[in-house]
Amino acid sequence: MIYRALKADYAAGAFSPGRRLDVQELADRHRSSKTPVREALCRLMGEGLIEPHPEGGMQLVRYSAHRLVQLYAWNMSLLLGLVREIRLSALRRAVEESAERIPQVTPVGISQAVGAAFLSLAAASGNPFALQTIGNLNDRLHYVRIEEVHDLAEAAKEVAILTNLSVRDLPKNMRRRLESYHMRRIDRHRGDVSDRAF
Repeated sequence: MIYRALKADYAAGAFSPGRRLDVQELADRHRSSKTPVREALCRLMGEGLIEPHPEGGMQLVRYSAHRLVQLYAWNMSLLLGLVREIRLSALRRAVEESAERIPQVTPVGISQAVGAAFLSLAAASGNPFALQTIGNLNDRLHYVRIEEVHDLAEAAKEVAILTNLSVRDLPKNMRRRLESYHMRRIDRHRGDVSDRAF
């Protein structure tokens, strides 16, 4: 199915922010006609992952700094709420699963590792709506997270901190980690909003 193939391309970091997605090029790559590609792109647009390109066609969604602050704040609120509700044993299993996954030390690998850690927390809640919502937020923030990786070693360290089990009070520590992770990004993007105000 073309939708799954394009979603796999999206997850692999195959698209370039700002570059127009060419329907014929995508159809050729996936040995398909244009119609299923257009249908898949419409589905991705419905998920908030792509948007119309100014010159026609589609492109990855480009968020303003203000919108990124809102997305990160929403993601943080959901994850903090989940951690408060998850039983300790389920939380421990979720963090263990995340810690066992060794991320590829590439911007795409770092983004995927962070997304997988957050998805594990949502899965541990047992709430399918939480899983779906965090999955969609992961998808929306995937390319943002890729672009935010400037120092691979520092980014890998941040993933290791998010998935560290060697703490006394795991729920409290996990809430601090999640808040710290998100607030660094919120503060950075708030700074971008302030810079543009002048």
